[in-house]
Amino acid sequence: MNQKERHQKEDEDDSALNISSTEPLELDDQYTKPKSIFWGKCHPMIFRKGKPTIVIGPHWPLFICAFLLFFFIGGLFIIIRFNENPLIFYTTILVGINQCVSYIIVSLINPGVANVERNDNEKNQDNSQKTWYCKVCKLIQAKETQHCLDCDICIYEFDHHCPWTGKCIGKGNIKQFYYFILSTIVFIIFNLVLTLLKIKEQESKMQKQQ
Repeated sequence: MNQKERHQKEDEDDSALNISSTEPLELDDQYTKPKSIFWGKCHPMIFRKGKPTIVIGPHWPLFICAFLLFFFIGGLFIIIRFNENPLIFYTTILVGINQCVSYIIVSLINPGVANVERNDNEKNQDNSQKTWYCKVCKLIQAKETQHCLDCDICIYEFDHHCPWTGKCIGKGNIKQFYYFILSTIVFIIFNLVLTLLKIKEQESKMQKQQ
């Protein structure tokens, strides 16, 4: 049997696995206990009902740098408009806080780590459901789940890995990610328009003085 045939046979064996099994299909040095959870490169911080609500990703330094940048730029606009019309000043504060908070939320909440619910997943599987076997996590996963190479863990409805949020974007934080994008667009347009109006106002004053 050549190498190609061996690979084909291994793939067929994987597809023929019994999905009703409630125990890990393989064990190795990193996955030695039947009830243990493989977290890959992610770091779960706070749990609720046995599930992580806050998960820090492997690229957390980029998350911190990006947040400090957003905070600095937002604070700079607030300082610049301190003596402006109160409506403009407080709207600037609101827009800046909204942008920073939306970024923190999408960067901290669980992106949809699949492995934490492995017992429930395997019990509820039936032959009509589309599944696949992750050789890294040693688990049977739903078809819409994908293994992220950067986080080294399976993510529900994986969209992409975003290093600027420090981790993946998936089922758990995709809506928050879209809101963050929207809030960032609002932040940019709002401050850009006010800056251009301020420049135009200054130019008008200079022309009148001449």
